[in-house]
Amino acid sequence: MTKPSHLMRLGWAYKISKATVLRYPPYQYTIEPTNICNLKCAFCPQSDSDHFTIRPRGFLTRDNFALFLDRVREVKPGNRNVNLTLDGEPFLNRDFIPFVALAVQAGFFPIFASNGTLIDHDAADRLIAAGPFRASIDFASDKDVYETIRGRQGDFDIVRENLIYLMERSRTSRGIHLDVHDITSYAGGGSAASLAKMRRLFPDRLPGRMRFHTRQFHNFCGHLTTAHDDSHYRLCPYPWIQMAVTYNGDCVPCCRDTAGRSVLGDIFETPVMTVWNGGPYRQFRQNLLDRRPDLNAACRECDLPFSADSSRWRPGYMLGSLLGR
Repeated sequence: MTKPSHLMRLGWAYKISKATVLRYPPYQYTIEPTNICNLKCAFCPQSDSDHFTIRPRGFLTRDNFALFLDRVREVKPGNRNVNLTLDGEPFLNRDFIPFVALAVQAGFFPIFASNGTLIDHDAADRLIAAGPFRASIDFASDKDVYETIRGRQGDFDIVRENLIYLMERSRTSRGIHLDVHDITSYAGGGSAASLAKMRRLFPDRLPGRMRFHTRQFHNFCGHLTTAHDDSHYRLCPYPWIQMAVTYNGDCVPCCRDTAGRSVLGDIFETPVMTVWNGGPYRQFRQNLLDRRPDLNAACRECDLPFSADSSRWRPGYMLGSLLGR
C-alpha cells in the first residue's frame, strides 16, 4: 500500500462512510519505550501524584519491540514512520538507541519526543550513528520560565548545550530532523516574540531540517484547565488513524491516552488487524460517531472534540500532521 492510497482509504472511512470496521491498517504507529520520566512538568500528567495508580511503571524490551515491528510489517502500511513516544522519557530506557537502530534496519523511520536532558554528547553521537530519525524537543526562551514549568533547576543550560551539540553534529546528516518547541506559551508568554528569542539561543544558518515552533497545549486527560465550547462537536480522527501501544503491549486509541484508560487489545498477543477491527475498537469509534465521547474513558476529559476553534482542525494542520507522523 502506498502512502497516498492509505490516506485516501483513511479519509473515506473517516469523513464519508463513517465506518467502524476499517479496510486498511493503522496509518500511524506509536510505541512507548517507558512510562517513567525524570521530570514533572506542570503541563504533563506525570506531575500528577496519582498518575501511576492507573498503570505501573515499566520498560519496553528489545524482544517485544522486535515483535511490534514484525506485527506492523505484516500489514504493509503506506506510512513507514514509527513514533517511539507515549508517556515517559524514552532515553530512560537503556535500549532506546538500539530501538532506533532496529527500526531503521526494519525499514522504518523513527520519530520521538524527548525532554533533551539525557542526550549528552555520547548519546547524541550514538543516536546519529543509529539514525536517520526525527526528534521533537521542548525548550523555552527564558531560563526561569523553563525551569519553573519543568519543575527542576539547572536543566536549561544542560538542554541548550545538548541541543547545540546535536544540531552541529547533524548538519551534514540529511536524514536527521529536529523540531524544537517553545513552551513559554504555557506561562502566558507572547508566542512570536518568545519564539524569535529562543531561536537566537541556537546556531545560525541551520539546515531546513531543523525547525523551531511554538508549542500548543490542550487538555487531553483532564490535567489542565482550558476553555472549550461543548455545543460545537468535532469527530476526533485518531481512532481512524492511529494505534498507540504501551510498553507492555496494550493498545490504546491515541497518543494522548498516556494513562492507558482505554485498552483496546494487546499487540504482543494479537495481530494488528484483529485488534484494529476488534469489538473494543469498533465500539470506541461508534461512541465518537454518536457524539458520546464521555462513554470512552480516554476521551472523557479530553477537550479536543470541543475545541472547534483550535488550529488543530485546520486542513493544513491536519494534512501536515498526517504527512509528518
